[in-house]
Amino acid sequence: MRITKMPVSPIGANCYIVSEGTEAFIIDPGGDAGRIIEAAKNLNVRYILLTHTHFDHIGGLNDIAEAFPDAVTAVSTFEEEWLYSPELNFSEEFGDPFVFSGKNCLKLEDGTALAFAGTKIDVLHTPGHTPGSTCFYMENYSDPVLFSGDTLFRSSIGRTDFPGGSGIKIIESIKNKLMTLPERTVVYPGHDDDTTIFEEKRLNPFLKRI
Repeated sequence: MRITKMPVSPIGANCYIVSEGTEAFIIDPGGDAGRIIEAAKNLNVRYILLTHTHFDHIGGLNDIAEAFPDAVTAVSTFEEEWLYSPELNFSEEFGDPFVFSGKNCLKLEDGTALAFAGTKIDVLHTPGHTPGSTCFYMENYSDPVLFSGDTLFRSSIGRTDFPGGSGIKIIESIKNKLMTLPERTVVYPGHDDDTTIFEEKRLNPFLKRI
């Protein structure tokens, strides 16, 4: 499996292109759509997966969906409506209102498993940063991988002071869904550097109360 991390405009959110052979999926195309399209142009993009629908994680979605028309856009059932509301996805506040041009999304729920390249992508609903925050977990590798969006960061956690956020829920999500994963799991967050579950158990100051 190959994982390409691309920090994208406007504020450096991490977009990921994950491929196995020629099959691929894209996580959080927040901006710089041309760069993402160029990097994935020779791949069969199966999914466009959204960890949540804040503007910095969806800004390039329309261009990506147009470039890869066979890809299925997938979003939490709790946030599908946010794709069509510049107020809810905060794009209006930052001066570039975004409305998803597609009409249909695959609605993700906790426990959903998406088939991919002979294995699966497990969907973990982890509310707290937003009501529909979602992590994507793949265990069938020597080191399992987790794409944690803005739920869990290296030595930090996601903000909970935005509308729909909850400090109690994000801690519960991390405790019950993420800290139970194998400690060797490599965590690819929505911003900044990679980490592991082991490192976050040991060093993350926000998780000392877990």
